Amino acid sequence: MQMLDQIDSFAGHLKREEGLSAGTIAQYSADCRRLAHWLLEHRPELESWSDVQARHLRAFINTYNPAPARNRRLLSSWRKLWTYLSEVEELTMHRGPFEMKRVKLRKLQPKYLTTAEVSKLIAAVEGRSPEQARRDKALISFLYGTGCRISEVLGLTIDNIEFEEDGQPYRIRVLGKGEKERTLHLSPTARRALGDWLKLRHLLGDGRSAYVFCHLGGKKKGQPLTARSVERAVKVAGQKAGLPAERCTPHKLRHSHATALMKAGRRLEEVQEILGHESIATTRIYAHLEPERLKAAAASLPDI
Repeated sequence: MQMLDQIDSFAGHLKREEGLSAGTIAQYSADCRRLAHWLLEHRPELESWSDVQARHLRAFINTYNPAPARNRRLLSSWRKLWTYLSEVEELTMHRGPFEMKRVKLRKLQPKYLTTAEVSKLIAAVEGRSPEQARRDKALISFLYGTGCRISEVLGLTIDNIEFEEDGQPYRIRVLGKGEKERTLHLSPTARRALGDWLKLRHLLGDGRSAYVFCHLGGKKKGQPLTARSVERAVKVAGQKAGLPAERCTPHKLRHSHATALMKAGRRLEEVQEILGHESIATTRIYAHLEPERLKAAAASLPDI
């Protein structure tokens, strides 16, 4: 049980000392907790984290055979835990995850929806009530129109919106990964979606909730929506619109936003700033070009 208790302490450290977001801490903790449970069941002779070696970690990996991206995340989580245990708890640790190589990922172009497909998706949104349908249409439009992460949109509060003199929203502040705040100017799509929703929200008497996108009734009235409920709404709308399921997720709307910006000729640095990427290498995956644009680029070279 000491190993599990130390994961709780590890999570507290990540919050207090490193200021990581709740979502990131939950991922690190879940990865380490799953390993701890497996070790307690399959390697009961290991009495402490200081007894765990790379071969034990490889045995866990061989048992579950995680996908490459998942494999890399597990390794990152374990390395974070090992660093905490050696530097903060001052345990004498084997090198463990630091002896293991990161699995290389295939560089895949991100899947995205075209502008026409996004329009079809929004038109197909339905809800249990007309009000819920309008809220979900506004939410999906806003996700696409801002390129925000779903956690950033669901955490958006009224006091983080800036309004024009005519009462229309034009700029928001969002809290991204690592608790980093950034300011976004709203696209026409996002402005219209947010403005229409705020008007309806006021008429429904939900103006007292701090959260912009909230539950409309029941015990959860006024509380922020969950990521799962939004994912379900996007998935159902995608099915009704006849769109591929793998492209109908909140995160694919973020991909779609970034791709639309690149197609419009925006610079990579601008897209990086809008998306809140720490490294421009992350943004570069959106620099995939359509065959027509590649053909035009080749044709633009002077003939000698």
